[in-house]
Formats: sequence, C-alpha cells, structure tokens
Amino acid sequence: MATLELDLHTHSPLVPTDYRGPAETTARTVVEAAVRAGLGLLAVTDHFSVRYVPRMQIAADRHELESGEKLAVLAGAEIKVRWDGDEAHLIALFPPDSYDERFEDLSAGLGIDQSSLPVSELPAVKVDAHPCEVARCVAGLGGLCHIGHADRYFGPYRLLDSELFDELAVDAAIVAVELVDPANRTEVQRRAPGVPIIASSDAHSPSEIGRRRTTLQLDECSFAGLARALGR
Repeated sequence: MATLELDLHTHSPLVPTDYRGPAETTARTVVEAAVRAGLGLLAVTDHFSVRYVPRMQIAADRHELESGEKLAVLAGAEIKVRWDGDEAHLIALFPPDSYDERFEDLSAGLGIDQSSLPVSELPAVKVDAHPCEVARCVAGLGGLCHIGHADRYFGPYRLLDSELFDELAVDAAIVAVELVDPANRTEVQRRAPGVPIIASSDAHSPSEIGRRRTTLQLDECSFAGLARALGR
C-alpha cells in the first residue's frame, strides 16, 4: 500500500474561454504543475468531454521518461445534471483502456451526440435527468461517479442545501462526495453516513492544481487501485 495525494476534479486548456491559465498552457505544463504540487494521481475532468485526455497521457509519459517522476492520469468528465429545479455536478471517471468508448456510450445513453458539440459550448451542456440515474449509467459502464463540489454556491444555490443531495449521496452508484469547505464534513457524515468525503481542486489553471486534494492509501496507482480504495 502507498499513501498518495490525488486531485480528482481538474480542467484542462481544452476550452480557452473556460480556462483561467495562461494562453500558452500545454498538457506538459499541467503535468509539471501536478508533479510540483506533490500529486501522484490526477483526473482530467473537462466539462462533458474526454478530448484532452490523450494529450495529458502522452505528456505524463514523456515527463516520466525524461525526469523519472511519475504521474498517473485518469480520464473523466464533469457532467451537469438538472432535475426538478436542482442541479448536481457529477464527476465521472473511466478505466484508461476504453474511456473514450465508455464516455461515448454514456453520452448516447443521455441522448447527446457528443461528437457534434463545439468545444466552446461544452461548459454549458446540461443533462435533464435524475442525477441518480446518470450516476448509475456511469457505474454500469464500469466507471466511478462522485458528486462534485457539493457545498459550492452558485449564486444563492448549492446542492448541499437540497433534498436531492440526501437522495443522491446515499445512492449506491455514488463513490464519494467532494467538498470545498472541510467544515461541512460533519454535516455530510450525518446525512450520508459512510460515504467517502474527498477534496479536489476544480482547477482551471496550473496554479490551482492540488490547492485542494485527497490523501488515500492505494494498493496501486491506477484507476483500479482508486476503485478499491473507495470500496468498489
């Protein structure tokens, strides 16, 4: 077993209008920032897309070859889901060998032709469905699904204040609840006993990577190792 620092919710330079980092940021820049931050595993979770993942994997492999410093890169996507006046942001992670096919299957199951979406529109994509059903779709495709920034305010709204949170957080398809403020941990533990609570950066620039992170013991630094650490 190894103790690793993980950041399971980050955004790449894929959508320039949604990115806060320098315009010249590359995949290698992101990898080097993650390594400097002391991370062993980084999930790339752009809004409704896995298009940037190959660049990140190649950059991580080259960085390891040249420096000996290893960073495991996981493929994922942030999915915004609307239901009856509420909105949940789900983070879906997929196995590295077939993440693109699995994400395409998920998109098709949600009624969205992901291949036809312009890159600039990806952050605005919202799925009209019950988030528990979306999480179960992710799980059914062999993925891991956690609730992103459950306590983040969007104007006056935050998911943590809703009844939907109570239903979603205890669903068997949800592997963890991500919090921005650790002070909310006690409330989540009371309302969803036993659910793992994690922290992630939701980085939109290299400087934000690892600003919030999770420390876990993994038997291997991989998607499978993460799944086992989260009880799957």
